[in-house]
Parts: sequence; structure tokens; C-alpha cells
Amino acid sequence: MEILSNVSFVIIVITAMIILIFRDWRVNAVALGLQYLADFFLFNLSFPIGISVVKLIVGWMATAAIGITCIRQMEIKDTSEPTSSLFFRAMIGLMSIIVVFILAPTIQENIFPGVTLVILQSGLMLMTLALMQLGTTADPYLTIISLLSFMAGFEIIHAALEISTLLNSLLVVVNLGLALVGIYFIAKGGEREPADEGGLE
Repeated sequence: MEILSNVSFVIIVITAMIILIFRDWRVNAVALGLQYLADFFLFNLSFPIGISVVKLIVGWMATAAIGITCIRQMEIKDTSEPTSSLFFRAMIGLMSIIVVFILAPTIQENIFPGVTLVILQSGLMLMTLALMQLGTTADPYLTIISLLSFMAGFEIIHAALEISTLLNSLLVVVNLGLALVGIYFIAKGGEREPADEGGLE
């Protein structure tokens, strides 16, 4: 089980970095799906398999719903950008990872002594890198992806602190609500772009 937890942690770090660095919605959708799979294994350390599967399915449903919306709205959108932007976000991500590695043992010892280090590091990685993403973009799709990642990190840590089926059911509803909000704003953004092009002509 420890090996599985460590593998899940590595997947979380890699996928969170991919979501932070890249702007292609296809890459980010695949990374988010893998991220939810890793979350499932860590969440299962604290909750029964049934509830963990529900979390996984809800995460994949949210990812699929947002991805389908992007297929209809962003299929011709150019996602290329300067290499310097990718490098800047990669450096932000690496610094965030280093900070989490340094602070996580102290946080565990003084604040969350009942939470295993790998769970705490995984949750903090997701939350920190999601906040970095929120600070570097105003795109509706990336914003919602970041919020879903942040919620996943929070849920991993919270599940290790308190086993509450009712509260976790509420968090499931919150995740679905975030996905619906994301779909709405992505669709609105897609409607606005053709209107702007028409005005320029």
C-alpha cells in the first residue's frame, strides 16, 4: 500500500505540473483525469472503496463534461505561446514543490500529526500548484480546472482528518457545481469570440 501511495503522489506532482505549465485543454483534460485516479488511491486510505469510487466517477464526469464543452468551443483555438511563458510557469511550479517538501514535515508535526506525510504532501501539492495556476491565468477553462484540483487536494487532507460521509457528499455536489459553472463560462466565452470577430470586420 505504501508503494501505491508513493506512486500516486508522483502522479499527482507530474499532472499538477502539466496543468500549470501547459495551456492545451486536451493535455490538461488527460492530466486531470489521471490526477483523479491518483486521488482515488489516496482517498481510499481513509474511506471505504465505495465512497472512493464515487469520488473518482464524479471527477471523471466533471472532466468529461468540461472536455466535451471544449471540443465544441475551442477546437480551432490556437494554444501556442512563447517558450519563455512555459519556462516561467515551470520555475514557479518547481519552487512551489520545493517549498511544500520543506514545510510539509513541520506542518505535519505541529498541525496535522494524525495525517501521514504522503497524504499531506499530495494535498498541499495540489492546492499550492492550483493556486499558482489561478494566479497566472484568467481563462475560464483553466480557472475551473485549477479550482477542481484545489478541491481535490483539500479533500485528500480532509478525508484523513475527519470521516464524514455527509460532508463528503456535499463536496461531491460542490465539484459538480464547479464543473457546471465552468461549462457555462466556457460556452459564454465561445459565443463572445465570434461576436468580437464580427465587430472587427
